[in-house]
Amino acid sequence: MEKPRLGFFKYSCCAGCEFQFMYFQKHIIESITSFDIVYARMLKRGGNPHGPFDIALVEGTITESWQVDELKKIREQSKQLFAIGSCAIDGGIPAIKSTMPELEAEKKVYKDLSTIHSIRPHSVDAYIKVDGYIRGCPPGERDLHEALASVLTGKKPAFLQYSVCVECKLKGNICVLVAYNMPCMGPVTNAGCGALCPSMNRACYSCFGPMKQANGPALARKFRLMGLSREDIIRKFTEFGADTIEFRRVIETYED
Repeated sequence: MEKPRLGFFKYSCCAGCEFQFMYFQKHIIESITSFDIVYARMLKRGGNPHGPFDIALVEGTITESWQVDELKKIREQSKQLFAIGSCAIDGGIPAIKSTMPELEAEKKVYKDLSTIHSIRPHSVDAYIKVDGYIRGCPPGERDLHEALASVLTGKKPAFLQYSVCVECKLKGNICVLVAYNMPCMGPVTNAGCGALCPSMNRACYSCFGPMKQANGPALARKFRLMGLSREDIIRKFTEFGADTIEFRRVIETYED
């Protein structure tokens, strides 16, 4: 029986998602070895980037026009395509520059702009249909395994659709926002990390991106009452997911 064909593609990011895929902890043998890895630049030389693929994993924010063209071709050659990591799903760290005009961002980095052809950063699903989101920075083991297992079993993947606060409750954590007055992003952040930071008595900083229909403005008002400055609140909501609808509502409220 032939193994499912897998391709791993990278755009504007640190490549941490592919690194996490390589070192998949306890599920690495039974998951990764069940696939024929046709293309993954950090895993093997060469390979066929043109497919076809049973599953394609795409990491990184789209920040150049050529990436859009290539991404569309990958989608055409893939039975299933998953956005993996915060950059691909929410814009991640690269989306911080979406808070300013693109030309202004270019001038902050480059002296000569004649060869620069960047575009405003967007998530993968701004250009193509995706079959699921493997959240996190780096991606969580649970969702990564869920996506791979869904291809192997032919079942629809079940990703978590609630906030980090639920994970804190399940683990019996004391709320760091209420009890310790920490500016925790847990109420608006999608679950999947196992409430890692609050479990260590640290505030969540939303590396898994916003939960759908998250009430960002309400949390921002709470932060304001706690004494956070306008600048600090903007930083909270632009560190990850600055280009998302949920966090843009906050950013636009507190921008000059």
